[in-house]
Amino acid sequence: MIDLLTILIFGGIAVFFGFKLFTVLGRHEGHMEAPSSDNVSPAGIGMPGSTSPLRPAFEGPAAAGLEAIAAADSRFDPNEFVVGAKRAYRMIVEAFAAGDRDALSDLLAPDVLKRYVSAIDARDKRGETVNSEIDRIKSADITEAEHHSGTARVKIRFEAEIATETRDETGKLVSGDLANLAKTVEYWTFQRKTTSSDPNWELSSVSVA
Repeated sequence: MIDLLTILIFGGIAVFFGFKLFTVLGRHEGHMEAPSSDNVSPAGIGMPGSTSPLRPAFEGPAAAGLEAIAAADSRFDPNEFVVGAKRAYRMIVEAFAAGDRDALSDLLAPDVLKRYVSAIDARDKRGETVNSEIDRIKSADITEAEHHSGTARVKIRFEAEIATETRDETGKLVSGDLANLAKTVEYWTFQRKTTSSDPNWELSSVSVA
């Protein structure tokens, strides 16, 4: 007959593996969300019987909007969002320079995609190619956030150092220079339908400071 100690030992093992499975399956996914560690962030866990998920307190001018987004989507974590947004910034800048329309279609809202594709088409007609190199993203800060009619929007101020050059079909330099870094400050707004099962965010607006 199995004694009580053996039952407790095997019960503890079952609980351990059940928890590890939860942490793996419960990870954040999506283009605009950074992969989480083995320990699930408190921002994504709701305690049994509680009316709201545990999450860090939000501060700053966007705090109210971040609270509203987190209330609609318990997986939302501002810190992970910024990490993912920085990755998206690089991907979009590089895809636009390369004229990669397919990559852009997964990252941009329809209106923004239309403008980017039009610019790429015009560039292609002129026989021009663009090279862009991001030396570093100096800062990426959330400045505004809101949740309205089932849509979450987060605006981020990006400050980066980028070198860009444009050459014609003969290889002659038209503008810019990869040897010279330029400071850029832009405001990018990302949005996502919180009523959708799709966890991905898309770029919906770009403005220059």
